[in-house]
Amino acid sequence: MSFVEVKGSWDPKFQPVVAAFKANFDPQSTTPEQGAGFSLFHQGKLVVDIHAGSYTQSGASAPWQQDTLVNVFSTTKGVAALCVAHLVENGLLHYGDRVAEYWPEFAANGKQDMTLAQVLSHQSGLNAFDLPITVEGLLDWDVCCKRLAAQTPFFPPGSRTCYQAVTFGFLVGEVVRRVSGVSLGEYLNKEICQPNNIDFHIGLPESQHGRVADLLPPTRAPYMPKNMPAHALKGMTNPLLRADFMLTPQARQAELPAINGHGTATSIASLYELYRPENGLLSSSTLAKTTEVNSTRTDDLLGLPVHWAMGLVVNALANTYGKEPTTFGHSGWGGSFGCHDPVNGLSVGYVCSQMSPDLVGDARSQSLIEQAYACIG
Repeated sequence: MSFVEVKGSWDPKFQPVVAAFKANFDPQSTTPEQGAGFSLFHQGKLVVDIHAGSYTQSGASAPWQQDTLVNVFSTTKGVAALCVAHLVENGLLHYGDRVAEYWPEFAANGKQDMTLAQVLSHQSGLNAFDLPITVEGLLDWDVCCKRLAAQTPFFPPGSRTCYQAVTFGFLVGEVVRRVSGVSLGEYLNKEICQPNNIDFHIGLPESQHGRVADLLPPTRAPYMPKNMPAHALKGMTNPLLRADFMLTPQARQAELPAINGHGTATSIASLYELYRPENGLLSSSTLAKTTEVNSTRTDDLLGLPVHWAMGLVVNALANTYGKEPTTFGHSGWGGSFGCHDPVNGLSVGYVCSQMSPDLVGDARSQSLIEQAYACIG
């Protein structure tokens, strides 16, 4: 194994987690790390907060720092879900509300009764844009929202489940904007991150771009199930996302609440700590509503029986986040993830620059979560 120095802090009890993190840098591993961070809270205490390796930006290399930012793709969705949960906590939204109550134009073409819960649990039938769109087209918020408001769902809302890889951000973000008067990224910053000193951004200010690690693309395309329905395939190919798209200043500054959050491992774990009622952001009743499973059918795009709650994956079947079935979280293309286990009081955040091709079940993150559970017995 090549030498890598793990920096940061950890409780000696969690040394096996640190060893697993270091092992992920082995050149012989499935997806060798280049630079990464991992953070773990246990019962309200930050017990592991580590980073290692290096990152590149515009061809230049630098040691990975505690505050190195990474685009975490769909791990962003779990953060967007926290913003919605906060609005629910404050009585400004209800999961059972019709989207058109807040976004009247959305009622077009059979969507008048679609609920926010159906959107958050990927049952909207709006998992993709129906007409061709480029990745650059995703940077025009108003145009994307107008297109989705006018679009006919690919299937009757609530009748199927299909992961809204990109459209989730516009659907959820526009509801947040209509209700709060500010964009989802602004809401996150003002209401959640700043009051709690959390370094996570949806829409990264240009002044912070110097801290961002360039993503290193996966060595192969992600696995996609055979016989994927046409509407699901469209969700992966219209537009065809590229990792290098996220290296541009325009993509970093844009607000794409499904795919372009920028954060550290510490910030992701800290955001999942805020799902704990003990921390005062959400009540127990709001948490129960937010983590209630609304769909267990096989997802048309992912090909797995995902347990979708309100913008979150509940661990009930897939064991993505350890063996506790009530754990919930979200992962991103490339390997990053965040999750919270309310039974054992664990909150986790993981970021990396070397992307894995796996949409589900990255071997590096699995090794880390397995050791975390081994350490708590």
